[in-house]
Amino acid sequence: MTASQAVADVVAGDLAAYGARRCFGLLGTANFRISHALVENGVELICARHECNAATMADAYAKATGELTLVSVHSGPGLTNALTGIGEAAKSRTPLVVLAGDVPIGAVKNNFYIEQGEMVRAVGAVPERLHTPSSARDDTLRAVTRALRDRQTVVLSMPLDVQNAPLASNIAPLELPPVPGRPHPDPDAVASLADALVQAKRPLVLAGRGAAIADAEFALVALADRVGALLATSVCGHGLFSQNPWSVGISGGFSSPGADQLISESDFILAFGASLTSWTTKKGKLIAPVAVVAQVDVDTSKLGYQMPVQLAVHGDAKATADALLAELDRRGIKERDGRRSEAMRERIRLGDNHHAPHPDESNAQFIDPRTLSKAVDAILPADRVVASDSGHFCGWVPRYLRVPNARASCLSHSFQSVGLGLASAIGLAIANPGKLAVLGTGDGGFLMSIADLETAIRLGLRLCILIYNDSSYAAEVHYFRRQGFSTDIVQFPDTDFAAIARGYGARGTTVRALSDLEPLKAWVADGASGVFVLDGKINPNLEADWHAEHFPS
Repeated sequence: MTASQAVADVVAGDLAAYGARRCFGLLGTANFRISHALVENGVELICARHECNAATMADAYAKATGELTLVSVHSGPGLTNALTGIGEAAKSRTPLVVLAGDVPIGAVKNNFYIEQGEMVRAVGAVPERLHTPSSARDDTLRAVTRALRDRQTVVLSMPLDVQNAPLASNIAPLELPPVPGRPHPDPDAVASLADALVQAKRPLVLAGRGAAIADAEFALVALADRVGALLATSVCGHGLFSQNPWSVGISGGFSSPGADQLISESDFILAFGASLTSWTTKKGKLIAPVAVVAQVDVDTSKLGYQMPVQLAVHGDAKATADALLAELDRRGIKERDGRRSEAMRERIRLGDNHHAPHPDESNAQFIDPRTLSKAVDAILPADRVVASDSGHFCGWVPRYLRVPNARASCLSHSFQSVGLGLASAIGLAIANPGKLAVLGTGDGGFLMSIADLETAIRLGLRLCILIYNDSSYAAEVHYFRRQGFSTDIVQFPDTDFAAIARGYGARGTTVRALSDLEPLKAWVADGASGVFVLDGKINPNLEADWHAEHFPS
């Protein structure tokens, strides 16, 4: 006699066998069965308070760990609530499988009925479906394969009648296809890169998220060392080269004064796994007109898409860097100083965000966000992970809150949605158990996502939340005020976030001056356990330089 279980139970077992360890979700009738089955198969379920936050937690967790990561949401509104988080993950090419409960096949009069596939396709995710009980295991394998092998965010719709149908359970899980090798560049393309490197007098190696995913840091450092190049990252590659004295940090809107100058002086920019967006290049103004730009990426659609490039190379970041080093070896190119000298080392140090001076625009009522950020960075332990929400404030986080490596940073900016920061910090904290997680967020974004402050406290996370509180949607205030509009409709009464934090069971303090940071120092001295909220009353009249530059009137 053939033993049988429900499809949901068998699929849950398969997902666990494929390597899923954690699922982020919010439960309803259409996803309860699959979620319960996952727990029965040893998958930890992290229950969020909003589906968008569940998807964003999973996005941050997957980026930090590289694991098969799951999201579980109810049909209809459960999925629609999650769409912004799914859109962020899809735009980031995060390998994620969203298990979306669905109405029974043909139940078009059901209140929860929507065309789920069309909806997720609209935000860039890949729709898949359990079509029948007999195809369910193949359907699941296809969804997981597309997520892991194609680096896609996949939404697997799971009709209730299919989930509940019986299925033989004594058959071993299907096997994932083998992991493909790294895409290697064409030798002629490598030769062209070598020609350009040898001729360059002021080369720069620029790395993005693709380089971090490829674990290319050591290869890129070796390449830069060989030719005496400086190093930089896109904002999505933030944290790469963080301990390297020849790194100028982030390129683009969030760069330091020194980085701006040194990138602009470069005559050859070699980008690995970086899309070269308008943010990274300051709409092209950061790149000298005479500079040669080369772009290396595993995705051919990215090559030259954001800006023209002189050399486009299809290849994995690490494989291409290794091939380029081998080509330099073949040519007998020895290590050279290039741009490197003690004077350059000091120029980089003095020009970074922590040493370059800024005018302190604090007053009796408000603190300058730059002054606040530097002080908080100095107080918190260096071994940390840092997440950022989006909004007018967002550049102060990567500029001033340092991270030890690229996996320790999560900037949920691909969709430029406000309100994803808290969930990103929770996902990042779960991926790094025991480490202090730090969140930089605005007052507007924090209020959007505040329900999951309870989740952070319930899970016992170590989390410091720095709220840049100017009681407004500041991006709109500064942009439209410059155009002569009244901005009263995007300004609000002050919110006492420290009091709200205490109501949730966290610790909190209000900061208007550096002396108000004494409670934070005491918390750190006590071991920084639990959640601490800093309500930073920042100067509302200070417009961030990157915002004024990127969004001129």
